[in-house]
Parts: sequence; structure tokens; C-alpha cells
Amino acid sequence: MSQRFIFKKDECLEQTSKGKAETRLLARSGRVEVIRQTIAKGSTFYLDSALEWKGFEFLYVLEGRLKYLGAELQPLIEPGDYIARDLVEERSWFTAECDTVLLYISSESAFNVMRDEIGEFHRLAHKVELDEYLDGHCRRLEQMAKSVGHRLGLSGEQLYNLSYAAFFHDLGKAKVPVAILQKPGELTAKEWELLRQHTVWGREMLEVKDFLKPVARIVGQTHERVDGRGYPDGLKSDEIMLEAKIIAVVDTYDAMTTDRPYRKALTQQEATRELRKNAGTQFDPKVVEAFLQMLEAASANS
Repeated sequence: MSQRFIFKKDECLEQTSKGKAETRLLARSGRVEVIRQTIAKGSTFYLDSALEWKGFEFLYVLEGRLKYLGAELQPLIEPGDYIARDLVEERSWFTAECDTVLLYISSESAFNVMRDEIGEFHRLAHKVELDEYLDGHCRRLEQMAKSVGHRLGLSGEQLYNLSYAAFFHDLGKAKVPVAILQKPGELTAKEWELLRQHTVWGREMLEVKDFLKPVARIVGQTHERVDGRGYPDGLKSDEIMLEAKIIAVVDTYDAMTTDRPYRKALTQQEATRELRKNAGTQFDPKVVEAFLQMLEAASANS
């Protein structure tokens, strides 16, 4: 007798992943799906209200720990606890306190949406990394930006948008010729003008998806400066979103501490000196301070 009704823990119908986050489709019957989802530590996500979701949705915590951000006491959701989506009255935000595994059951097809919704953007972002010899740059920025955002007290929604914006901050460079991205010497005025368009192109690419419109706005501001001498719009000070100011700092630091074809990486001490020197002109001083505190805490714990 065949025992194909029994599946081992590593088996699934389909799977997709993004860094440490992984989604596995375990079973499907019609539109009903059973999904095992791993949420990486520090990740933030939300559930819309039951009024905005017509199907049945049930989330059971198998491993790890989630924090609910919609209450003053921020209760923890631990293994054995579960969330019934049909009782959610308003958009609710959660963050993973550690790598967390959920069993997710939905009466509406969800796996393909999870897999395809931003898959093409991820591929483009990775291509830009390779074109600029910066493999892993987007993931590092995402992690550093979220850590700084936590220190600055960003809300769950802000952290969610910041995470995407940090990962997709250079998406528009997919439209910039590789010869410019890899040029070992100084760019000509015309080449520099073309490169500066990447923030506009990135914003335009992202804002075609409604849920990424706030992310697109952040991406469009990541090269603005607090003294008003940035691009594309010459915004200054409080005209620039805090999320964009955070990305400007972590992006510059990661670029300075990474080897490039035309120069060797700076040391951490040299890079932090540059950040301090440009605080108040290029960067927001409070963001620089939060970032330096994060580096000191990381060094102390290593």
C-alpha cells in the first residue's frame, strides 16, 4: 500500500525564500492552502482587518516569538498561541522577536501572491548588487536600517516600509548602463546626470504596486541631504522622511566599508569619522548618533 499521504518535514509542494525568511506550500485543496512560513528575526508585518480580507485566515505559532505592536504593553505571541484573522478589527502590526515559524491556513490562494508579488524586484535588486560588485549590500542595509529604526522609535508601519525601502533603495540602477556602474574612474557630467536619475526610476518602478507606494516615496528621497544640496528635489531638513535619512546613513557606511574596483574599503573607524564630519550637512545628526550607538552595541556583543 502506498504511503504517499505521509510527508517528511523537508517535503513541500512549492517553496520560496528571501534571506532567512522562507515560505513553503504544504498542502492545497481548491483555493484552501496550508503554508509553513519562517519570519526572520526583526521582520515586521501586518494583518489587515477582517473587512479587507474576505477569506478565512488562521496563523498558529510553531516556533519563536512575535510581538504585537498595537497595544501599549505589546503582548508576546509564543508557540501554541494563534491568530484568528476574522476577529482582527483594524490593521495590526507584528514584529518577530527571533526567527519565528508559523503554520498559516487560508481559504484563499495565498502562496503564489507571497512568491510573485515582489519577486521581480528582488531579482533586479540582486542584479544591481552584482553589477556594482556589492553582493549582499541590500540585505545588510535592510538589517542595519531596521536596527536604527528601532532605536529611533519608529512605528510598526514605518519599520515595515523602511525594511522594503532599504532593500530596494537602488532598484532604479537597473536602468543605468552597467558601464557607468562599473566605471573605475570619475564619471562625466552626462554620466553623473544619468546616474542621479536612479532614485526617480526606483520610485516609479515601486509605486505601480499600491502597497509599495509609501516605500516608493522613501526610495525617491534616499539621496536628499539635510542641507538641501541633495537630489532629485533638493529637499532639506524636516522635508525629508526619517526613513530616507536612515537609509542615507547606512548606505553610505556600507559603501565606504566595502571594497570597490577603484578603491579599498575604509576601516570602521575611518567610516564613522566621515559620518560624524558630515552630520548636519549631508546627514541628520540624530540618525548618525543612533547608527553609531548601534555599531558600539554590536561591537560590545561580538
